Amino acid sequence: MKQILLSTLIALIINLSGYSIAIAQPGKFNQFYMFLARAKVAPQWTVTSLVQYRSYDVDISDSRLFLVNTYADYKLKNAPVQFGGGYMYLEISPYDETGTEKKTILEHRVFQQVTIGHKLSDRLDLSQRYRFEERFLFSDRFILRARHLLTANYKLGDLETGRWTLIGKNEIRMNLDKETAFDSFRLWGGAGYKITKTFEAEFYWMSQFESGGIFNFAVLSLRKNFDFTRKNKN
Repeated sequence: MKQILLSTLIALIINLSGYSIAIAQPGKFNQFYMFLARAKVAPQWTVTSLVQYRSYDVDISDSRLFLVNTYADYKLKNAPVQFGGGYMYLEISPYDETGTEKKTILEHRVFQQVTIGHKLSDRLDLSQRYRFEERFLFSDRFILRARHLLTANYKLGDLETGRWTLIGKNEIRMNLDKETAFDSFRLWGGAGYKITKTFEAEFYWMSQFESGGIFNFAVLSLRKNFDFTRKNKN
């Protein structure tokens, strides 16, 4: 039974990318860039900061969204569970109905999250993140939203020296205080390449399903890890 489950999960990771590319709509190509820095500041504490930029189509200067985000996580000592919370600032730039004019919407977001890790084998890891967001748009609009993110990572090559990892993700986002509960669903497929022990580049294709249609993104994510708990050996 365990072998069947393992094979199914590996197949899911491999197929996510192909499925997303297959549903891509002509003229719906967007770009998605992210830099994330994560620092271990105490045995059970990590602090993460990230910057994200999205643009419309192939024009990188045609801004779709810009955000900065900082949060802290506390990991339980005897369980693969983390509790965290943070703050996010966003500038969202949608086009009007004519597709010629844009406006900028500012958003301040506070969130709380729980992340649970699942190690299924030496190669395959799963994680689930449950996040609750309090979204403050303009000065008088408030939205409460829940998100669930499932991530699968499968290591390729040698377990010690291998640099490539297959990555699959899906995320559902639901509004908790609106008549229409469904917000969006995201499907990711891609791979990560470990440049150094603490620096990694990840490449994805991501499709976002909304009530207004499907939006597709080519994603480049850079990740840097720091460990301030390591003792100075000099």
